[in-house]
Amino acid sequence: MSVRLFPRLKDAGLARCLEDLERSSAIGEQVMPVERRLEEYTPWIWLAPSGGSPDARLVKSLRDEAVEIAIRHGYPDQVSDIEKSAFDVEAAKWLATDPQLVSPELLRDDVWAFISSVLLQEVVVWRYSVGQRARFFGGVRNTFQRLWIRGRTLDLGETAGEGRWRLLEGLSEDAMVQIFERASLASDARLARAIATGWLDMADEIGRGRMEPVMRRATKLLRLRNQICDLGRLPIETLRQEIRGAFERAASGLQRREALSRTREA
Repeated sequence: MSVRLFPRLKDAGLARCLEDLERSSAIGEQVMPVERRLEEYTPWIWLAPSGGSPDARLVKSLRDEAVEIAIRHGYPDQVSDIEKSAFDVEAAKWLATDPQLVSPELLRDDVWAFISSVLLQEVVVWRYSVGQRARFFGGVRNTFQRLWIRGRTLDLGETAGEGRWRLLEGLSEDAMVQIFERASLASDARLARAIATGWLDMADEIGRGRMEPVMRRATKLLRLRNQICDLGRLPIETLRQEIRGAFERAASGLQRREALSRTREA
């Protein structure tokens, strides 16, 4: 069975695409229609030379589904950060579970550059802005690639029943960034899920509003510990204890700082 090939966007094409987008935005023009984009950037759109076959229906299906999800969350109108986060969650679930998207092609940054910069440019502009260039480039900050990675990693599987998506739905954006923009943590799905679970447990104890500094401190501790001991290879209970300990130390440090601040104010 051959691999269904996804279009890829060369770096020169990505640069041209963003230049055109920024130029049109500066003079108040609408985003270039997708049909024109596909024609305009044809010289820089390419497919793997062998090992699979192109599928125009796959590209259309990908665009249609993404736009439908965005529309359910207010696209193309301006919406709140809460609605944008809800879009992220639904899109991540779709990207992680759609059987059409189970492909080694999606491991390539240039595929995601095509998806965000050419195929779904207007959705990226709606979700972020023209100026956030990293959301168009392939990589961990790409608008859709980041959601695909989150969905694939935090999916607890059908056997989890109603709790299948509790990690994806429960984590804050800051917590997601701390995990998935740290290669030493995100590269091991088991470790990433364990940290996400630790975050939810600690948030239940001290409140979500206090978790940002705790998470940042805990991930630093875990990254240091991971250099000494390969956390991903630990038995699951031992791993949970390591993560629990990091969160407890981070929370304890926060409580000390808060107590000191209250003393000074008094």
